[in-house]
Amino acid sequence: RQRDSKGKVVDYYMCRPGDDVRITFPSAGQPPKAMSDMFTVVDFYESKMSEYDSSFAFIPLRRLQEMRGMIDPATGAEAVTTIQLRLKPGAALNAIRDRLRERYPAEQYPFRIQTWKEMQGPLLAAVQMETTLLNLLLFLIIAVAGFGILATFFMIVVEKTKDIGILKALGAPSHGVMSIFLSYGFSLGLVGASVGMIGGLLFVIYINDIAKVIEYITGQEVFDPTIYYFSQIPTIIHPSTIIGVMIGAVLIAVLASVLPAIRAARLHPVQALRYE
Repeated sequence: RQRDSKGKVVDYYMCRPGDDVRITFPSAGQPPKAMSDMFTVVDFYESKMSEYDSSFAFIPLRRLQEMRGMIDPATGAEAVTTIQLRLKPGAALNAIRDRLRERYPAEQYPFRIQTWKEMQGPLLAAVQMETTLLNLLLFLIIAVAGFGILATFFMIVVEKTKDIGILKALGAPSHGVMSIFLSYGFSLGLVGASVGMIGGLLFVIYINDIAKVIEYITGQEVFDPTIYYFSQIPTIIHPSTIIGVMIGAVLIAVLASVLPAIRAARLHPVQALRYE
């Protein structure tokens, strides 16, 4: 996958279906010898993961075992170097791994049993670190918004001191005044979270179109397909994450309105109207 003379990303095929290629690999005997044979390309396969697509080739297993000497001529027993198990979605990876390790202990069998997460440990660790940093930045942004709500509500309490005093002079209870500011904070958080959710979903859905607009304005490519081996930016929407973020945003808005609501509820009507 490279760019042509016009800068467009194009896939260049070194071989196509019907072409013959020679594959060379070491044998399984002692000492290992270089074994090679001609194979015909029949089709292409793309897993959308550059690590696999750049190094994997699929050939008949029986033929490979015969060439590498992995079939016992006396018994006909076949040997392999790796067995991969595909589990049902939602299966407990660690539990199944532990059961296999109990059945085939390392002291008796020369097997290494691990999950795909353990095989991709460095990559997943890097992704987890990036996710943690992004969550930290998101928390800081929300915290700044919370302080902004807190300052705004305190200003409202100061500006509405006369109105609060009149309400309390007319017999409004303290919890009633407090509920006004709490309901205001809840409404503000709900509206803000709803607008943010709609804007975020639209951004995620049309992220590739937005990337093209940014590239057109800045002249710099946002997502390079030759590096990531993706034709477009992949996105996944988790409803549970959306609900959690919305609840957190509304909760922060309500908590930010608690202190101003307590201050408004504690205002004495005489002191509130003293200088009015």
